[in-house]
Amino acid sequence: NDRTLATPPAPGDLERPPLPVPGCEACAWLAERRETARAAFDHSAVTDANVLLRQHQRKEHEG
Repeated sequence: NDRTLATPPAPGDLERPPLPVPGCEACAWLAERRETARAAFDHSAVTDANVLLRQHQRKEHEG
């Protein structure tokens, strides 16, 4: 199982919401999705958007 070898994120990484990378359409879209959810008080959707944004950034911007 590949997930057993995954290292967990550093504790500080989860304390703040991720910031979108300037000029990245995917980051901007996910950040907008998060803000829409926040305005609707949909905390679950805010968390989902944060998770997706972190995953996208790890895959596309830290590789």
